[in-house]
Amino acid sequence: MARKQIPKTVRFEVFKRDSFTCQYCGVQAPDAILEIDHIVPVSKGGDNSLLNLITSCRDCNRGKTNRELSDDTAVKAQKRQLDDLQQRKEIMEMMIQWKQELMGVEEMEIDAIDSYISSVTDYCLSTTGRATVRKHIKRFGFSEVYDATEIAFARYYNGTDRGFSNALYKIGGICYNRKKQRDDNAEQNIEGEHPGQ
Repeated sequence: MARKQIPKTVRFEVFKRDSFTCQYCGVQAPDAILEIDHIVPVSKGGDNSLLNLITSCRDCNRGKTNRELSDDTAVKAQKRQLDDLQQRKEIMEMMIQWKQELMGVEEMEIDAIDSYISSVTDYCLSTTGRATVRKHIKRFGFSEVYDATEIAFARYYNGTDRGFSNALYKIGGICYNRKKQRDDNAEQNIEGEHPGQ
């Protein structure tokens, strides 16, 4: 049977169907040059229908010559693809669960700070207040924000709405100043060290 040129649109459909992956060895684009191979070779009566076409890397296609791809090989290739998809799905599910757990920890940290504030005032954090505390925790860490909250409310809370707002506002600045002081002290210690001492 005379070999006909496979149209570009057909080649694209085959590549998409096979996830741009060689069905013989599993290499994927762009790591390899992909070609279209005939399951039943043209020399043995195979045609250019989608059912007779398969994605192959150049190395596998050139090494195959006119041998037929056995049904067993095709099934194994599909099984491998399904296994890969299943593994990707499981990893995605684990990542989602991990993210939810991290969000849960974050909320527990904010709850702990809110609980402290409620224990020393008649107030609790609003949605905006929780968002501010969340931002500080992401930047400075929970322990630092908790310590700064204790300092802020001991120094600036005077039992009034204004005192509450002022104390809450000061938390970020206290975190920043404490971190800066630690960094400055560390830098001075490094500068004070001399070789051989």
